[in-house]
Amino acid sequence: MSSLLVRSGTNPDPGRMVRWRLLPPQPSIEKRLLQGGDLHPIVARLLAQRGIETVEEAHRFLHPRLDYLHDPFLLPDVEPACLRIQQALNQRERILVHGDYDSDGVTSAALWTRLLRRLGADVEVFVPHRRRDGYDIRNAAIERAKARGVRLIITTDCGVRRVEEVEYARQLGIDVIITDHHLPPEVLPRAVAVVNPHRADSRYPFPYLAGVGVAFRCGEALVRHLGLKVESYRQAFLDLVTIGTITDMMPLLDENRVLVAFGLQQLPYTKKPGIQALLEVSGLQRAQTEENVPPLTVRDIGFGIGPRLNAASRVDETKPALDLLLTSNLDEARRLAALLDARNRTRQEEQKRIFQEAVLRVQQEGLHERACIVIEGTGWGSGIIGLVAGKLTEMFHRPSIVLALNPETGEGRGSARSIEAFDLGEALEQCRPLLIDGGGHAHAAGFSIRLENVADLTRRMEEIARQRLTEEDLQPVLDIDAELRPHQIDTKLLEQIESMAPFGMENPEPIFVSYGAPVRSVCLIGKESQHLKLLVEAQTSHGLTVTYPAIMWGQGSLASELAPGATDICYRLQRNTYQGELRIQLFLEDIRQRGR
Repeated sequence: MSSLLVRSGTNPDPGRMVRWRLLPPQPSIEKRLLQGGDLHPIVARLLAQRGIETVEEAHRFLHPRLDYLHDPFLLPDVEPACLRIQQALNQRERILVHGDYDSDGVTSAALWTRLLRRLGADVEVFVPHRRRDGYDIRNAAIERAKARGVRLIITTDCGVRRVEEVEYARQLGIDVIITDHHLPPEVLPRAVAVVNPHRADSRYPFPYLAGVGVAFRCGEALVRHLGLKVESYRQAFLDLVTIGTITDMMPLLDENRVLVAFGLQQLPYTKKPGIQALLEVSGLQRAQTEENVPPLTVRDIGFGIGPRLNAASRVDETKPALDLLLTSNLDEARRLAALLDARNRTRQEEQKRIFQEAVLRVQQEGLHERACIVIEGTGWGSGIIGLVAGKLTEMFHRPSIVLALNPETGEGRGSARSIEAFDLGEALEQCRPLLIDGGGHAHAAGFSIRLENVADLTRRMEEIARQRLTEEDLQPVLDIDAELRPHQIDTKLLEQIESMAPFGMENPEPIFVSYGAPVRSVCLIGKESQHLKLLVEAQTSHGLTVTYPAIMWGQGSLASELAPGATDICYRLQRNTYQGELRIQLFLEDIRQRGR
């Protein structure tokens, strides 16, 4: 039987077919999970795919509680960190909180600063300018701290690789506490404490915290150490840890899932004027008196709050983003939020320009035929290139590195993004002799490089990618969680899937496939007929015939290629409540129609 492939937004390169990959079932684990009671078999499969193996784990996943957070004193070096901070509080020593310029670094710097001020500390805070100061703590910042009488520096979302800088601080009589979540080097800095759950000697059960997550848990250890109320502390800072965790794209499993689940509930009621103003300018403010208002989602934060916080450093100074999260004045907060909103629009325009230039060159020079795209340009903002790298990876489905070159300094700033099958951090570690500095995760990294080393980096990354990636790895793929027959769709299944939220990294919203689904009709919707709508027919267990609307946004042009009949569809289940009545609809990801 022939089939017509219809592409959706999952495949931005129209010349390449999306490979559907149905994730394998795990029958023994699913059977074990179903012994726990009223769990839908499809949801048991989804949980097994997310590493849930026991009834107890399933219950903790579906019903998160703050009690499930791990003991913060299991973090390495957290006790000496608490003791040194207590000493600074008792002796009124001046403390510098040193953050990073992205949203994770800014939220974690705001968390530490707010907490220390509540505890009566003499505290200053610094977040670097992306181009002027560079990434991570530098000697210049340490010298400024010394001149201002700082005796203790607390790094957050940075510092774990700054061995020489920490040594320099020690020579100047400044103690350093590092709180970070980036992969540590073999030899740690000689700081008073290096609080990082990725340390080889860490006993902490969940290492995948954001920088703000490490700050949050370390702060809780301090609160416990000082004999203060943990519940008040958590309620005060869940909003910040939620924003930083989501925008730094941390896996929403285990502890992150607990933090984000409760943080999303609390965000509409935050008392921080800066976050209130961000919600307003992003169109996300929920009136507390309204009924049936949908709760905030991970997507709301990732696409509404995150880009505005990050726009500060991508376009200009990082400081307005930090000031916004620290201010206690609503008028000032609204002014700063409007500033970040304007910078975000500037960022969008600049990103579009650089991306168009990059795509044109990739296509003209055949770079998309390589296993790893490396492209450089002058006049490209170093704060924008990471976003462009992500777009290139999405479009061409291969690791991408974008370099902003500065001929005046003889250096370039690189930002990289990767696909599932390629560990970017490990690959760049093999190229470290070519780099000035840098680091990152498996799927995102940043670095500095001398211009004369760019060609060698390009060659070496291509060699590494060719060794590790297959042709199949370089093909766009749509992961499908389970096959679902239309008659299996019901309210019970929808509600249990909704209980798996919040969805995000490592816990994506489930995608289902129905092979040969009976499509009754095909039509266009929207003011400009820009969206596609199908009606999918199903028989209920009572023998009744029902139809489910299936929507594909922005794909109205495909209607002429479709007709009623048996169709393979990939989709997500969604709730649609209208005038108090619940209806289930399908959000289409991809279509293959049979017999055309």
